[in-house]
Amino acid sequence: MAVKQKKFESVGEREISNSPAPSLNPPSFDGSITRVIGWPVEAWLRCQEAVLKATEPAATGWIERRREGANAVLSTFEKLAKCGDLQEVASIHRDWLEGTMRRLDSDLHALADQAVALSHEAVAATRYVAQTSTDILSLTAQAAARSDETGEQAAYKAI
Repeated sequence: MAVKQKKFESVGEREISNSPAPSLNPPSFDGSITRVIGWPVEAWLRCQEAVLKATEPAATGWIERRREGANAVLSTFEKLAKCGDLQEVASIHRDWLEGTMRRLDSDLHALADQAVALSHEAVAATRYVAQTSTDILSLTAQAAARSDETGEQAAYKAI
């Protein structure tokens, strides 16, 4: 009976085989592996999208109120430049201050609404991550079980 001998190459004090190491199965990059690797990025992007959607109305409203404020200042300066009475100056100032307080009140209400919207989005993102984490863990367990089965089959074939 002929005995096969492996050819070795000496590198330093170690011997390295010239033949490639046998592998049971090369890793398969099916959808589950891709999903396992990509789900954190997907979850992060979904969270960012939800935060931006929740922030958009508040930001748009804030910019609109700033525009109204700038127009009010310009209008107030025009009125002040044309008036000649101190009582009229006080009236113009009072009107400008009332408009400013109204916009400030709107800003505070919008801030409260935005905080509620962001908290809802944070809860939704947490639910999504918890659900997908469970799904990913089950996919990983299934892949590990398939890998164990394949390894056992290869071991039986080798015997």
